[in-house]
Amino acid sequence: MGPGKHLQGLSLMNGIVTPEEFDYFHELVISQEITRCAARGYGDGLNAGCVIGLPPVLNFGSPELKARVVPDVLGGKKFICLAVSEAHAGSDIFGLQTTATKTEDGKHWIVNGHKKWITNGMFADYFTVGCKTEDGFTVILVERQEGVSTKPIKTSYSPTAGTAYITFDEVKVPVENTLGEEGGGIFVMLSVNEQQFQSRTMGNVLYVRT
Repeated sequence: MGPGKHLQGLSLMNGIVTPEEFDYFHELVISQEITRCAARGYGDGLNAGCVIGLPPVLNFGSPELKARVVPDVLGGKKFICLAVSEAHAGSDIFGLQTTATKTEDGKHWIVNGHKKWITNGMFADYFTVGCKTEDGFTVILVERQEGVSTKPIKTSYSPTAGTAYITFDEVKVPVENTLGEEGGGIFVMLSVNEQQFQSRTMGNVLYVRT
C-alpha cells in the first residue's frame, strides 16, 4: 500500500525498517519475496486484502472509520476483502446487481445481492462492496454480521486464497461506511486498480528474472 501515516506505530519487516523510512522500494521487496515462493494462492491469501480491499478505506473512508478498521487489519487481527465481481457481470461495475437502498430515516444502507470469486472472502471480517444505488455505483464497507454468508469456491490454484461466494441478505450498514461519494464508486475502483496493477507489476518483475 506504499508509505503513509497508516504505518505509524507498526513493526515492519521484523524491525529492519521504521514506518518513517518505509517507501515503495520496501514494498517492492515484500511483493517479490511473496512471489518468490511460487504459490499464487498463498500469496493472494496473505496479501490481497491489504492490496485491494483496504486502500478504499484508507483513501476514501472517514477519519472515524479508518481509526476503527485500519489498525486491526494492518495488525493482522482482522481481515478485509474487495467484493465487486458477480456471476453475471464479472468485473463490469455498471452491470452489478447487488443493491444498496437507504432506510427511510437515511441513516443506513440495506444491502442485498451476491458476489462471486471473491479472494479472501472466506475469512474476511470486512467487505469492501460495490453496490448499485439510486445515484449509480457506490462502494460501501460492510462488516461480517447477520445476513452475510460465505461459501468456499474451489479454484484451480489453492484454497489458501479463501475464494468465496458471498450473499448479502438485508444487511444493515451505517451510511458512515460509504467510501467516497454516493454514486462516485468509479473513482474508488480506479484507485484500487492503480494499486493492484502496481503490486502485480512488482511481482511479475521477479517472474521475468527467473
